[in-house]
Amino acid sequence: MRTTIGAMKEAWEAIHAVARFRPRYPNEEVVRWAFRCLDVAHASDVKVLDLGCGAGRHAIFFASEGFDVRGCDISATGVAHLQELASQRGLQIPTDICAADDLSGYPSDSFDAVLSFGVLYYLTLDGAQKAVCEIERVLKPNGRVFCVVRTDRDGRLRDAAKIGDCAWRIEAVGRDAPSDVECGMDLLFFSRSEIEALFYPLSGLQVGRMTREHGDFRDDDWLIYAQKHA
Repeated sequence: MRTTIGAMKEAWEAIHAVARFRPRYPNEEVVRWAFRCLDVAHASDVKVLDLGCGAGRHAIFFASEGFDVRGCDISATGVAHLQELASQRGLQIPTDICAADDLSGYPSDSFDAVLSFGVLYYLTLDGAQKAVCEIERVLKPNGRVFCVVRTDRDGRLRDAAKIGDCAWRIEAVGRDAPSDVECGMDLLFFSRSEIEALFYPLSGLQVGRMTREHGDFRDDDWLIYAQKHA
């Protein structure tokens, strides 16, 4: 069970120590969002926070494209790998170690954009709600956010026990699942209406979907695009 910050941190230190859980290439939806929604022509003036940066694939992408990116993650192991990659590429990427629901180290109205890719569903529901409020706080007026969270049609729910609102304990995963690393974890899965409730502090909410089949197993994610009120 991964319900406390200490347990989450311990789990992610171990996960990021394994090479297969440190992907190299940015997700194509992140690339699309960056070039569609951010000011690429003046990238050096665009401050981006990669919230839950992990081993750094998206922070590296933003920095390589000239954006002023900062990464933060609960895992020191993941952040260390990011810094190693950045050094190899001659990139400067400031990083911080913090939980996704506590961005108190950042002043309000600090960032033009926030990316949170596959992070919020590892929190408690209260933690996810706090994280969204923190994202709204650190964004500049009209700042943009892109979040990826799991839907309530994701394949992991076939062998999971409901433990609360939006919350399930993963007791097993199908043989075609990408990995079994989430066995024993408590994860969040959201319906469309629950997404709207979660992201209420932000405006201009648009919701897409990203579904990938692995044999008999389905990864199913919401793609959430929003802005901070002007």
